[in-house]
Amino acid sequence: MVEQFDARKTIECLRSGVSSGHLSAIFSYGREAALERVGRELTRVQSGAGVISLVVKGNFGNGKTHFLNIIARKAEEMNFAVSFVPLSKETPFDKMDRLYRRAAANLLLPGYTQPGFAPLLEGLKRDRMKAEEVLKYAGHNLHPKIEAVLRNYLESDSDMYNQHVLLGDLAGDFIPVTQLRSINRMNFGNTLSISRFTVKENTFDYFRFLAYLIRAGGCAGWVILFDEFEQLMYLGIMARANAYLNAARFMSPSFGMTAAYTVFSASSNLWSELIWRQKNSDYDTVPQKLAAKERQHEIPTVREVLGSFLKDNLFLDKLSTFDVNRMLWSVREYHAQAYDWPAPVDIDRVAASLAGDKPLRTAIRSMVEYLDLQYLYDEQPDIKAGMPEEILPVKPAGDEDKLEPAIPEG
Repeated sequence: MVEQFDARKTIECLRSGVSSGHLSAIFSYGREAALERVGRELTRVQSGAGVISLVVKGNFGNGKTHFLNIIARKAEEMNFAVSFVPLSKETPFDKMDRLYRRAAANLLLPGYTQPGFAPLLEGLKRDRMKAEEVLKYAGHNLHPKIEAVLRNYLESDSDMYNQHVLLGDLAGDFIPVTQLRSINRMNFGNTLSISRFTVKENTFDYFRFLAYLIRAGGCAGWVILFDEFEQLMYLGIMARANAYLNAARFMSPSFGMTAAYTVFSASSNLWSELIWRQKNSDYDTVPQKLAAKERQHEIPTVREVLGSFLKDNLFLDKLSTFDVNRMLWSVREYHAQAYDWPAPVDIDRVAASLAGDKPLRTAIRSMVEYLDLQYLYDEQPDIKAGMPEEILPVKPAGDEDKLEPAIPEG
């Protein structure tokens, strides 16, 4: 029997319309086949298959974010560390440093309730052999700054402030090389010589470092979930080109990631409005722009990424009427438990009206509203679920590089 507090928590989450890990543990109807595929691919990563990526595609309101939370729960059960990274204006995909900062901050280790990778570093302090293994990997494969930061963090008795600064660097708040040299001189008494570090060119090495650290710390690997990838539609052409090049780093093992499973979740509009429209699609315009910037060598990589987005995607169709009805009946049971009342059992008429062409999120919130009104006023309200309009970006006349959000008429 579900406890009343947990049931109320569930109903409040459903009422908000915001997906969460809590809901993913309860509602996974109709996604069994998709989750089976994810399970097989996670098993391959777990057994040492390197890197695998997945593109999740679906219409507005069909449960893409919810499915990412289902993946996160499955990954945690299989001993993966998970980073959930919603894309936005503050975290655009063309800025690798912002992606890393958010991925590191949101990293959830299996068995932990608070995010962060500090426990992995504390484990290295206790295990000298493991620490040397990670330091050796960093020294041979990554920008030398990372090894220097890690060595100063693990092997020195520097004050708490410098320890905090070094940990912050590994989490994406990069410190200048001059400051690192000063800390190194204070800790070890020698002059540190390192090559120039640039955020644009070298940030991905931090992703590689964290992926290796996660595996060395005993996890099966790292699952990175990029939600709302359709945010690319708000970027200019060159920013989108850089975003596609960044995506390639997560999709191909040739860029050096280890034991990582990356999921890109995007609305179907990304394809129809940007990647594969009849005129001025990114498949044509982005390579042209790169050529104009004398970056022809990057065109094959961009085309490969776009090809993967076109061919190798998992489409989340709307759930069947049967699965929607199962979910709505489950909502009814949680509502009855949450408020300790005999919720109506004659909800088939309401469920049938919500299981048509409505987005799943809309149907669930409408059912919660129906049950709320029944509970409060003991009457059968007439619930009408409207279809919310998705605001899509459009390209203003005379601006080839930018896409702006469309404003609905009226």
